[in-house]
Amino acid sequence: MGSPPDDTRKAAARPLLAAAELEAAVGYWLRLAQQRDLKAFGDCFAGTGVSQLGYAILLVLEANPGCRAAELGEAVRVRQPNLGEPLDVLIGLGLVSRAPDPRDRRAQVLALSDAGRVRLGELKAAHAGLIGGYREVLGAEGYEQLIALLRRFTRRGAEQP
Repeated sequence: MGSPPDDTRKAAARPLLAAAELEAAVGYWLRLAQQRDLKAFGDCFAGTGVSQLGYAILLVLEANPGCRAAELGEAVRVRQPNLGEPLDVLIGLGLVSRAPDPRDRRAQVLALSDAGRVRLGELKAAHAGLIGGYREVLGAEGYEQLIALLRRFTRRGAEQP
């Protein structure tokens, strides 16, 4: 069996060029950006046991102590059934407490524990470093523009294209 023809070797040696439609696809770039962010976040928060969703939950609970799971889910845009596992992790880490709702003993309210407040301070400092890296890559103005565009694109009630 001989070696492949020269044309095949040349085609394999050159990088594939993306189709114009792919280059203009918002979902393609959002997926690549999310992959990069997930990796950077994972590296930044390695060993903490706190995921991106867990961090968002901690931030919302800091601003809204005593909220119910349904309210929390709405704030972080996660359906309540999908909130159970990340909440259990945070409760298991001792960062979040769950207690009966004084207005309705059948319901439960969530809050940061004392350890959760301390840990969140540490996580915020680490996250600020991560954001600082993004600002270096994009420039401060570019970063702010990106966040503004993503907010606009994902705004609740916004018309679908």
